Amino acid sequence: MAASLVQKKCVPCEGGTPPLEKEKIQEYLSELKGSWELEDNKKIKRTFTFKTFREGIEFVNRVADIAEEENHHPDIHILYTKVTLVLTTHAMGGLSENDFIMAAKIDLLHGWKEKVEKYITAKISRFLSFKVLIILISMLLVILLFQRYV
Repeated sequence: MAASLVQKKCVPCEGGTPPLEKEKIQEYLSELKGSWELEDNKKIKRTFTFKTFREGIEFVNRVADIAEEENHHPDIHILYTKVTLVLTTHAMGGLSENDFIMAAKIDLLHGWKEKVEKYITAKISRFLSFKVLIILISMLLVILLFQRYV
C-alpha cells in the first residue's frame, strides 16, 4: 500500500473529522519505507542526515515543492546536516491519511536521490576505469612499438 500512498493526493480536511485510530496508524506506519517515529499517536517524524548543510537545504526545498503541490505542509527543523520533518493534521488534532501520503512521497524523494547518486557514481567509476584501461593499453602499445623500432 506504500506504493498506493505515493500515488494518492492529499485531500482537504474538514473540521470535526476524527483523527486516525491506533490500528490504522500502525498499518500505515508499517507500509512506509523510511523510519518514521510515532509521537503521542498524533504526529509522525523522521530525521534525515546529509553530508553537508547545502544538501539538507536542497532536500528541504524539494520537500517544500511536494508540500505545496499537496497542500499539506510538514513542520521542518534544520540542525546543520540534520533535517527533521514532523507530520500531523492540525485541523484534526492528530494523524490523517494525508500525513502518510506525504511521508511516503518524502521517502520516495529521499530514496530517489540516493539511487540516482549511486547510479551516477557507478557509471562514472566504470567510465573512468574503462578510460584508464584504454590509456594504459595505449601507453603499453607505444612502449612496445618504441622498443621494437628504436
